[in-house]
Order: sequence, then C-alpha cells, then structure tokens
Amino acid sequence: MTKRARAFTALVGAALLVVALPVVASAQPFSGPMGVTGRWAIDLPRSKFNATLTGPPPLSGELDVTIDDGKALAWTLVEIDEAGVAALQFAHAVLDGPPTQAVVNLNLVKISVQRVGQSAVTVTTHGEQGSRHQSMKVTRTDPDTLLVEQDIDGRPGPPDQTLILTRVKP
Repeated sequence: MTKRARAFTALVGAALLVVALPVVASAQPFSGPMGVTGRWAIDLPRSKFNATLTGPPPLSGELDVTIDDGKALAWTLVEIDEAGVAALQFAHAVLDGPPTQAVVNLNLVKISVQRVGQSAVTVTTHGEQGSRHQSMKVTRTDPDTLLVEQDIDGRPGPPDQTLILTRVKP
C-alpha cells in the first residue's frame, strides 16, 4: 500500500478515536463531549501494523483534537517517516451525520462518523463506486488511551491493524 493509503488509514484511525462518544445505559445517545480534546501520540510499541497492507509503520504520529462538543469532532493527524511527512489529515465531522469531506494527504475524501457504543465510534471512508471502503472503530478505553481497530481490506475477521494512542496534552 502506498504512503498515501497508509497515511489515510492512520488518519481515519485517529479520526475515529477523536469522535468516540459514550452512549448511556438506557440506549439514548449521550450528547455531551467525549473528553478527547487535546494531543494524542501513537504508542508504536503497543500498536500492531500490517506492513503488507499499509507499508512500514511510521516513526511517529500525533493526533490533535480541537473540537469535541458532543455534536461534532475536528482533528488533525500527522505521521512522520524517514522521508518526512508520511500522512496528513484534517477533518471536521458531524457525529451520526451524512458523509462529509476530509483532507487526506491533500486529497478530498468523503468520511462519516457514527457512534457504535459507549465511548466508541466508527469512521468510514466512502470511495468511488467499486473502490475499497475502509473503516476504523475508535474506542476510548480510559481517560488517556484510545484504541483504533482498522479494517483496511474489507474482509471479515479481526482488525487489519490496531493502533494505541496515548494522551500527550489535555
């Protein structure tokens, strides 16, 4: 997979992590913020990459969540490799809304963000007819940890990659 695809995958993963919102026990959606505003770094030793699908793992990655108000999430994701910037993403998405555009490596890409459970969302890319759709489930597992489970190949089964992000700065 190209650097662009790897960057997009990481970016979508970060986006999912950022937009995860809890659902109350009564099955009514929680409308407040998730508490993910701030900077998050990819924990490379704890993350599992699939070099066959995405190429080699980055040297570092950072997610900066600037909006988390219970209605929308906005974030920037940057991954660095030996050559410099490997991935770059900017997104502002309404939760449970229609697909919107995000910028991934200077390309416009349609994404949607849907709540899928308590403290979890799924970010899905919507490509051209016949192209591969990628998805990432992002779950806030504790106040300072995000789990991103990426489905890159569209086949049933375990996640193709699992990323762990830890809070750097609130």
